[in-house]
Amino acid sequence: MPKRWLFPWLTSLSILLSACTPDARPSAQQPPSQTSGAVQILRVASLGAPPRNFHPYPEPQEYNQPLVDAWTLMGAGLIGVDYDKQDWVVDPRTDMARELPTVSNDGRTFTFILRDDIKWSDGKPIVADDFVFAFENARKEENNFIGLDDLLRIESVRTPTQRTLEVTLDQTYARFIAVGFATLGPVPKHIWEGKPWLDPQGNPEILKPTVVNGPYVLKEVNADHHAYTRNPNWWGKRPNFDEVTFLNAGPQTALELLKTRQADWTQNVPPSQYADAKVSGNVNVVEWTGATGSYRLVLFNLQRPFLSDKRVREALSRAINRQDLVQFEEGLATPQFGLYPQGNTKWLNTSVERYEFDLSRSRQLLQDAGYRLDGTTLRDASGQPVKIEIIWPTTSQPRGKIAAYLQQQWKGLGVDVVVTGLEFATFADKYSRQRDYDVAMGTYGGGSFDPDTVKEQYRTNGTQNTGGYSNPRVDQLLEQGLVEQDESRRKQIYDEIQRLVVDDLPSFQMVTLKGLTAFDRRVTGVSPGKGGDILQQNNMQILDWSLAQ
Repeated sequence: MPKRWLFPWLTSLSILLSACTPDARPSAQQPPSQTSGAVQILRVASLGAPPRNFHPYPEPQEYNQPLVDAWTLMGAGLIGVDYDKQDWVVDPRTDMARELPTVSNDGRTFTFILRDDIKWSDGKPIVADDFVFAFENARKEENNFIGLDDLLRIESVRTPTQRTLEVTLDQTYARFIAVGFATLGPVPKHIWEGKPWLDPQGNPEILKPTVVNGPYVLKEVNADHHAYTRNPNWWGKRPNFDEVTFLNAGPQTALELLKTRQADWTQNVPPSQYADAKVSGNVNVVEWTGATGSYRLVLFNLQRPFLSDKRVREALSRAINRQDLVQFEEGLATPQFGLYPQGNTKWLNTSVERYEFDLSRSRQLLQDAGYRLDGTTLRDASGQPVKIEIIWPTTSQPRGKIAAYLQQQWKGLGVDVVVTGLEFATFADKYSRQRDYDVAMGTYGGGSFDPDTVKEQYRTNGTQNTGGYSNPRVDQLLEQGLVEQDESRRKQIYDEIQRLVVDDLPSFQMVTLKGLTAFDRRVTGVSPGKGGDILQQNNMQILDWSLAQ
């Protein structure tokens, strides 16, 4: 499993509707104390319970942030990603290929030469067959790998030598998409062969891997924490921390653990605790705007008669002042206008229509669409009052506040607005599966900064296109963007996609959220880049961190 596994194959999942993790139960067990002297232990207050299993190619229901954290420490890939340059890179400290792959003239075959010194944690050499074993098993549909789409693009895998991996794709793809599989890691064939791929009873490596290829190996896992210790056969840059322990903490206790120095790092600081964290003497708050950052948007259901008219959607959008919304994120946000986060400077089209706040224009648009204001009530052509329901997940208080703000703004236009908060599973089912909503408060983000991430959201019948949006020209351009080799031409394609979609207004982009995390001031070497996850970004930055004694 690679350290950046979240990135390549979640091109569709990266735009799934997300929510803040519900409060976890605070751990009753006291966290391990920091060991003095030469031994360094990084204690992390984590908002997620330990993984239920550690499968390197997980099924969708097993995918979560703690599993990403685990394989960030225990895995390595062929090549990596420079989030600041938004491009592929080979880092000799962490990557298993000697250099970026050579590419055949037709753009379909990629040849990787493995380093000579790479080893599994048991000392056995990592060879090309380990990659073939992993890819062939993970691409079987019955094994339900969450990133199956990337592997299904592979037509064949050859190993001319045990240091050479030759991968041929089923067609030519855009350069960045083509080698997405290259951050997926090998599986130790000498350990896994003959064992079931998914059954932990027959394959104990799934529950507690003993042979991995990253800088750390699993030390222990229980309900309260999961801990990792240095891999004695790690071939890359030696980490400064002897151990890394993730403590199972709730959002109300994580910052307290940091303030009282029972933890050295709190991965996720709720925006509501931002001010408190900033004034805590021993806490260093780190903020950044990532190319894969999260963003908020209003999701319109175009199947509703009232919302099927673009003039109505524009009227509602122009009643929203993005600057007002920043307050609901404790100031940790910036207005967003295109389809990508503001930090994605490589692909963001900055010249799209912004739908600036203009209540007079909103009222005129509604009148043009055949609606009339009767006192304080907006009525349709048949005289019926216009009603809208806004749904939001109760696990995300900022979205609840934004929904209340929209209610106020749209009532000013005469619309009868009901705001409904739903438990997250119910919200996701109503929005994503039933597609039974008028307006939903959405949060997307994470995963890839490649522009193809919006495909499932905006192509006709896309898996995340719950509002029923369809534009044949957008569909055509999305297919072209998937395979275009020339980056300047590809930029033009996605600029045009953004212009068309924003003009059609199936959703209204509101704000990009800033990345936010907090460390004890004794933790040194932290320098956030443009990735969405500070642990993953720019080739496992944690290798550069240390704890001042």
